[in-house]
Amino acid sequence: MSTRPLHVLLVDDNPKALEPLEIRLKALGHRTTLAHNGEIAIAMVERDPPDVIVMDVTMPELNGYQACRAIKRIAPKIPVLILTGKTEAADRFWAFQSGADEFLNKPVDPAVVVKTIAALLGKP
Repeated sequence: MSTRPLHVLLVDDNPKALEPLEIRLKALGHRTTLAHNGEIAIAMVERDPPDVIVMDVTMPELNGYQACRAIKRIAPKIPVLILTGKTEAADRFWAFQSGADEFLNKPVDPAVVVKTIAALLGKP
């Protein structure tokens, strides 16, 4: 994906949901940071901006769309990949309306997420 290790912020209120992806990213030598809600993700972006963010939609307090909008105001160049178990066309629309750079439906193979992250970052 990249010659230098990436810092990937994983955001989901259910940390087990992103565990296979976290394991895959770490195996590739990348650093992961976990946030279990949108507010924590926003604070982490302000404190230690990641290279890319992978975020669930359904979370308490701020949902993924709201958190994405806030993050894009703070750090518009950080790519955000939205993951969701929702399959309605409106969900894709709202993801991109909120500033997401890509959208994938869960469940998703960690290898697909890794390839999507590489594409977002313009890496082969």
